Amino acid sequence: MTTKKAKKPKTSAKTKKAKRSVLGIFGRFFLLASIWGSICLGIIILWFAQDLPDLNRLQTNVRTPSITIQTLDGTVINTYGDVFEEMVRIQDLPAHVPQALMAVEDRRFYYHFGVDFIGLIRAAYENYRAKRVVQGGSTLTQQLAKNLLFTEGAFEVSDRSYKRKVLEVLLSVWLEWKFTKDDILTMYLNRVYLGAGTYGIEAAAQRYFNKSARELSVFEAAVIAGLLKAPSRYSPSSNPEKAKERAKTVLQLMLEAGFIQDIQSHLNEGMHILASNKQESSFKYFCDWVMDLIPNFVNGMDRDLIVVTTLDPSMQRHADHVCIDYIKDMGEKLKTSQLALLAMSPDGAVRAMIGGQDYKKSQFNRVTQALRQPGSTFKMFIFHAAMEDGMSPEDMIDDSPVVIGNWRPSNYTYKSRGEISLREAFARSVNCIPIRLMLKLTPKKVIEAARKLGITSPMQEHMSLSLGAIETTLLDLTAAFGTYANHGRAVWPYGILEIRDKEGNILYRREEQPTQMIMKPEILEKMRDLLRSVVSQGSGRTANVSSTVMGKTGSNGDRDAWFISMREPIENDIGFQNLVLGVWTGNDNNKDMAKQSTGSNLPTKVAAAFYRGVEQYDGPNKPPKKTTEKNIKQEIVHDKKLPPKKDAVDEFLEDFG
Repeated sequence: MTTKKAKKPKTSAKTKKAKRSVLGIFGRFFLLASIWGSICLGIIILWFAQDLPDLNRLQTNVRTPSITIQTLDGTVINTYGDVFEEMVRIQDLPAHVPQALMAVEDRRFYYHFGVDFIGLIRAAYENYRAKRVVQGGSTLTQQLAKNLLFTEGAFEVSDRSYKRKVLEVLLSVWLEWKFTKDDILTMYLNRVYLGAGTYGIEAAAQRYFNKSARELSVFEAAVIAGLLKAPSRYSPSSNPEKAKERAKTVLQLMLEAGFIQDIQSHLNEGMHILASNKQESSFKYFCDWVMDLIPNFVNGMDRDLIVVTTLDPSMQRHADHVCIDYIKDMGEKLKTSQLALLAMSPDGAVRAMIGGQDYKKSQFNRVTQALRQPGSTFKMFIFHAAMEDGMSPEDMIDDSPVVIGNWRPSNYTYKSRGEISLREAFARSVNCIPIRLMLKLTPKKVIEAARKLGITSPMQEHMSLSLGAIETTLLDLTAAFGTYANHGRAVWPYGILEIRDKEGNILYRREEQPTQMIMKPEILEKMRDLLRSVVSQGSGRTANVSSTVMGKTGSNGDRDAWFISMREPIENDIGFQNLVLGVWTGNDNNKDMAKQSTGSNLPTKVAAAFYRGVEQYDGPNKPPKKTTEKNIKQEIVHDKKLPPKKDAVDEFLEDFG
């Protein structure tokens, strides 16, 4: 039996026509939708693109004035403003410099078109696993785009709007289309913020390592790349240990990316680098003072400046070390919280300045800004006026207590003996003597003497002036004392040697000019005799580390304690010499210190430790390495100008230790 196949129903021409009509409608719809969608997308892009920065300006730095403070040997001790340096191209840098950056921020930089979808997915996965944001997905191109939008003022730094993110993506794609990968990396490296006011790899290399970015080692490149996460936290200047830990992480990422072969060799190099590039915060007191002086020498600060200063970094570090040690060791016992120190050359060049115990907590400079009562240190102006009036250190004077109406000033520990020499009165800071001298001389003559030596503070013609009832700064008081070290010539403190711009044009240079002679040689000799007696056997004997140390102690009740001194050079003498030194201690809130917190206590001990220098300083309250008790006793006993107090040697040795 033959089975017939069922015939397929024929599709009518009408049905085929209907199908083609439907397909045509959909085709036309999608075509029109695509066209209109493209038009709308184009309009949106054009609308957003109105806020895009001018691409023709992207390869130039937007430079703002910066000020770099450095020492005579070129050591950078601080920077102010936004610091830019010359633009360096990626081709001029060692390969490990951009590699460190890519290892941290964008390992697939050369394999995406500005937006890395693989990186976004990976970052989302890692953040999901950690249940917090631990990884970002933005590329270096996107970061450059964001930087450009911010610096061009299109958005605030805190802006997180969708418009900013859309513009960031559009600009990233645009950058990739217009520039090569090397161009983009060059622009990024020259614009990125790297802490301490520095922008760009060259500025950071100069700031942190005092070298060009072209000379950066692998470890140094890792340190700088590590700054991108948190510039302040990982700064090699202020946080070297954290900088090292962050650099270790960067080196690990470089190893994983195949950019380096090992980590340990680069870490070993880093131990020395970070130790030698740490910036002590105590330098900033001096730098702030210098910043205030700059307008006196240049008209306007509308360009990048380099300021060469008088500071001695090794002396500054030693002073900081000594002050920190002594305030920790004695501060609580003496109920004092602040210690300030100023060291200058006899001509007024400031070599070290400690404006307080912690710059991070307080930027108030107790050397230049704090107005305090000098107490007995002011007596040197009274005795100076007496020497000018014809008196001499050997002259005898009544040491009995003085009573003027209801005013009965007392002495700290001194007991009246009838008559004493002016030398002994000055050495032991006997209060009744300067009062009697002022009665003889008149307050007006004393004020004239103080003004001549450089005290600029207001002074009233009143008898309380005899005990230092004025307010002055440690800077002024030390400079006035410096006249005795500067052979009788006036001393004006200075910290700036030269100011130049980045092109090397000299805007200011200090010229050596002889200052005015303000005292006669015989007056200078008499005053140096008196000042030496204070240290050899008087209230400043704790600072008697050399036969050339001279000075004057002072106390204002229990609120201020001072020691102003100098040390002249002598052959085979070890330590810091040919200096004028001022030391002050007290509390910012004028809270009383302990009763024994006189100028002969903490200030003289700090001065002794400072003068001994790095070689002999072995910590607070320890004898110097190269000075013996025998030498000390001989120096005291053989000074015949001043009759020794009972047990003077034992008391000196106790203070000395």
